[in-house]
Amino acid sequence: MRTRFFVIAAAVVAGLSGTALAQAPSTAPLNQGADPVDHWFASAYLGSNFGSAGSSALQNLKAVEIERGSTVSTNFGGELGYVFGGTIGVEFMANTAPNFTLSDTLLQKPASVSAYMFNVIAALPLREGKRFSPFLSGGVGGVHMGSTIFVVDPGTTNVNINTLGTTTVSATNFGWDLGGGLMAFNGPWGLRADVRYYKATTGNNTTPVTIGDVFLRRELSDLSFWNANFGVAFRF
Repeated sequence: MRTRFFVIAAAVVAGLSGTALAQAPSTAPLNQGADPVDHWFASAYLGSNFGSAGSSALQNLKAVEIERGSTVSTNFGGELGYVFGGTIGVEFMANTAPNFTLSDTLLQKPASVSAYMFNVIAALPLREGKRFSPFLSGGVGGVHMGSTIFVVDPGTTNVNINTLGTTTVSATNFGWDLGGGLMAFNGPWGLRADVRYYKATTGNNTTPVTIGDVFLRRELSDLSFWNANFGVAFRF
């Protein structure tokens, strides 16, 4: 009788234990499938330059009227970066505007302006999973300009722009950038929007090879412009 009691009790205990184990919560890691904290990110974007300004053109070309100013022009580019803890990181940005419009008369066609920047980035992840990240970033790099310009002899008093020759010139100045925007992700894929200010430093090269070099270096010296972009992003 006593043996039968112990057998029945053991069966009841075993059954209750099995039921409890079946109902116990899963021990899988809580962060399984969560968005990454330390991660790489990359983006490709399309946008527009606006609000450019620059230095004066050659002072001794008095026979050619020079006007400063610009209109909106398309640009495209991309970036690659890494953030630690989803907040602080570094990035490399490269973008180009193949038809950066300046209204200087000596430009035979719109200039091509490119910027290459190494930035520090500070982000503020919002909501669970860090899906939305407003950010600020800024750094230093180079601003490059290239174009085809009319060749004018500084001693010329009567200039016929229809018979002038042309030459292709380019130059690069040290520069810096500062901007901010928003990155939004759903898993690894997302979107990136950015507004940024670029500034080239004053060119101090006093030994240009040709008159075209002189002109382009003065065009690039102190050049500044805004850049607004929107594109796709990927983090990994």
